[in-house]
Amino acid sequence: MINSSVFLNECKENGYTLFTGTPCSYLKPFINYVIDDIDLEFVETTNEGGAVALACGAWLGGRKSIVMFQNSGLGNAVNPLTSLSYTMKISFIGIVTLRGEPNGASDEPQHELMGEITTELLDLMKIPWAFFPTEAEEVKEAFSRADKICEEQGRAFFFVMKKGSVDSYELKSTHVDRLIDPHRTQINRLLNREGMITRTEAIKSLKGKLSKEDMFIATTGKTGRELFEIEDSPNNLYMVGSMGCAVAIALGLSRTEFKEKIVVIDGDGAILMKLGNMALAGQMGPINLIHILLDNGVHDSTGGQRTFSESIDFCGIARSCGYEIIYEVDSIESFEVALENILENGGLSFVRFVIKAGSPKDLGRPTVTPEQVAMRMKEYIREINERSN
Repeated sequence: MINSSVFLNECKENGYTLFTGTPCSYLKPFINYVIDDIDLEFVETTNEGGAVALACGAWLGGRKSIVMFQNSGLGNAVNPLTSLSYTMKISFIGIVTLRGEPNGASDEPQHELMGEITTELLDLMKIPWAFFPTEAEEVKEAFSRADKICEEQGRAFFFVMKKGSVDSYELKSTHVDRLIDPHRTQINRLLNREGMITRTEAIKSLKGKLSKEDMFIATTGKTGRELFEIEDSPNNLYMVGSMGCAVAIALGLSRTEFKEKIVVIDGDGAILMKLGNMALAGQMGPINLIHILLDNGVHDSTGGQRTFSESIDFCGIARSCGYEIIYEVDSIESFEVALENILENGGLSFVRFVIKAGSPKDLGRPTVTPEQVAMRMKEYIREINERSN
């Protein structure tokens, strides 16, 4: 058993200052210590996959992260672990607790199966791992190995933490909620219900209004493919998996030195898959995040199956979550008015753009690999940060 400070000091010395994840009783002293340490930051996400995506976004902005959750939530993280961090070769260090450890301390029945297969699951996902060090003299070497794998191989490394690995620690800090003035949030509905446009037209308009120094994160499916065909550039991130994680990636990037606009181009199917990320965005409140929902009412990439988005008040959800500027539009003219207001006033913003279904015939796919897309964006952000400092 070690004191949390031993491992966390090693994190700080190696530049790992952002911690994200979901709570677990095994992690309680560890998370509490991070929250109390003024040199570290903890972002609690609504699900484990969101934590992985947030860490990936932070990596794009040049910040190293530690992702933490219990093994019962490892299943929630499988998609972004395999289709985001692995595919784009984005690295971070993970800590997953070994609930239901075989031949270990008794635990709740829901942890039994995952306890048996946790390490096998990591192996299946080709994620290098080691048991979390329980002796102070083991920490430096264990952490150095993990960091080296992250740096040299461009992949995640996980520590598997058994019960009792760290000393108990009681939280001293007082949590402060980010309170939103409900009178500050406006929902502006600029709808005429005629002449709805295509996603391609919407993306062209969006790109024309923003700067080459702003970052665009396009959700999984045809959104990224259409963005690529309109204009391939290093400030575009085309998601090829991890459906629903675009906002979490943006939130990770917002926790770095990058101060320009971060634009998420989302879809109704994707946003519904991980609505909790909107709550996290509202709590974190990044003033440079513009969240665009291109709502065509269907899963366009998989054959046009309906998403039942017409029955959902996305703008009401955004307001409840704490977004500050909110628009609902269905024309290019109204969309551009909304964008101009957002760019003029700043603040966490949400636009629901109601568009028609469909995409261009013979729509191509990006000719750059996911890894190249991630690496060139990271380098582009680094150059922007250097010019602004």
